[in-house]
Amino acid sequence: MKTQILPNWCKKLGIALFIIFSFISGGDDFINGFYDGFNGLPSNPNSSDSVLFLNYFNESVLHLFSIISMLGVLIYILSKEKVEDDYIQKLRLDSFQLTAIIGLVASILLYSFSKNIKLTLDYYIFLFIWCYLIIFFIKKRMD
Repeated sequence: MKTQILPNWCKKLGIALFIIFSFISGGDDFINGFYDGFNGLPSNPNSSDSVLFLNYFNESVLHLFSIISMLGVLIYILSKEKVEDDYIQKLRLDSFQLTAIIGLVASILLYSFSKNIKLTLDYYIFLFIWCYLIIFFIKKRMD
């Protein structure tokens, strides 16, 4: 059975969506992390957090932008390669299987060490997506 996937030009669309919306949704956190770690100085607990993007967009809109950035990576994953053949299909399946196993093992290990872990679903989604992309890239370049 052939999987219906998007045309190759959707890779560019997916990367553009990811970069633009990741920058907007995570910009304030990046700025805060940069200033807190500047020159290795300890962070000042009384310093105000950067709200550059939060001034323009509210919290729910920034959350929507984070979801759109995840969809951009998903569009990239589901787009065809320039040469789409049975070998690429096998690499996709192998990468997905290995990513699912890594995700399950990591979830079990995290749960076994800390029952009160406070991670939201987006951490696991980003871990799964990035793990898939890295495994697919490595497997594709090995031959």
